[in-house]
Amino acid sequence: MIDLLDLNPLTPMHETVRRPLHTETTTSQALYLPIAPPTLGTAGAVIGRELYSGKAFIYCPFCAFGDGLPGGNMIVMGDTGRGKSALTKTYAARQIRLGRRVVVLDTKEQKEREEGEWAALCRSVTGRSPVRFAPGGGTGTARINPMDPTIAGKRQVELVRTIVELGLGKPLDEFAGSALRLAIRQARRRADADGRTPVLADVAAALRSPDAADALAKKRTREQLLADGLEASYVLDRLCGSDQDAAGDLTGMLDGPTSLGVDLDADMIVFDLTRIPSGGVAMTILVAVISVFLEEVWLRPVCECGTEPGRHERRVVDAHSGAWELGAAPATGCRRYTQRKRILVCEEAWHVLGTPRLAALLEKFLKFARGYGLSCVFIVHHLSDIDDSPETQAALKMADTVVVYSMKKAEAEDTARRLGLPAWTAEHITRLRRGVALWKVGEVIYPGVQHLLTEAEQHLCFSSGSMTDLATTAPDPA
Repeated sequence: MIDLLDLNPLTPMHETVRRPLHTETTTSQALYLPIAPPTLGTAGAVIGRELYSGKAFIYCPFCAFGDGLPGGNMIVMGDTGRGKSALTKTYAARQIRLGRRVVVLDTKEQKEREEGEWAALCRSVTGRSPVRFAPGGGTGTARINPMDPTIAGKRQVELVRTIVELGLGKPLDEFAGSALRLAIRQARRRADADGRTPVLADVAAALRSPDAADALAKKRTREQLLADGLEASYVLDRLCGSDQDAAGDLTGMLDGPTSLGVDLDADMIVFDLTRIPSGGVAMTILVAVISVFLEEVWLRPVCECGTEPGRHERRVVDAHSGAWELGAAPATGCRRYTQRKRILVCEEAWHVLGTPRLAALLEKFLKFARGYGLSCVFIVHHLSDIDDSPETQAALKMADTVVVYSMKKAEAEDTARRLGLPAWTAEHITRLRRGVALWKVGEVIYPGVQHLLTEAEQHLCFSSGSMTDLATTAPDPA
């Protein structure tokens, strides 16, 4: 055996050889603190290391799912520049290597690059640029049609009503809601007769020219039915524009046939919303439409082998009750149906959680995430950015993993109170260094998890170029 004392300190072997460790009880207790929380296993994405035990910190909501982690939803928060986006980007990239698919709603623009923060990572992973939206449209931008036939008829009605109510700022009454449903049906009929797909402008036109037969069926006169839906038609005109006025809030984004250049089989899809005014009605409505599109199209059940459930054999597991499960798919050689796992990331998620209507719309994602094989990740600065509405509180309660980076004292105390964290965490959060966060996974708290990046990831996650003083001239070779 080689004596460690005889090794040259500069040789490569010196870098890798380990000194033998005694395994006495007292030594083990000194090396691995008995108060350290348990690990989450060895399967999943490597995050970094747990500072208080020295162990690697590995996390995956799908691998850890069970008694300790009842759901896969996560919320990440902390002051600006503490490492929230870097964590989420590397986490998404590492999950993709495990076979997951990721969708990102990117609302955080890098001004010097004139694109969203996730654009570079998207191109690195898929070789394609994000799906970009911009008021007025233009070259390289995308459009989603809320009346697209890929969205089921009932969901179309719900979605168009949501758009009108968000634009109106209040719920529709029964008369207006009925007039809107009739107008949607009429818009479909007229578009089918012309051999094209209906759009929101068709709904606005149908509201202003109701059918006499529809009025009779509702025991209303045609003039009464017109009055019921007239305000809704004005809202759609304001949002989508008209032949006389092309300055609608959603012009170029929701006012025509779908033009999404989206590969639904891609490992990552990024919706670039950075050009949409923050906090305005356009952002709220666009996120609502994208959410429904994702639910109807992206979240369709599919196995890890790429086949739909109908191509898998049914296997009876209990002859007495007739209970069965999906088994093999002979066409692909897959032995058992395993739901494809997906991750939805909402950057600057106060747009979603801070709007009760949007929080309620996404509640289905959160509540039924386990059935979808979905993990929702929300990134916010502070909980004070989000109101205390019942819809928002319900969304927060469904986040089974909470990651908190450093905050100022008042924000830390508010966070600990609203999330029900132990009292000591408020002071602890204020002392966290950059890149170190408190993690709460289920009911277990990890006080200090240091996020580690590779050199390649540092370039993809760098988002502070405007604040960094870099040399602009080449060094003198002399």
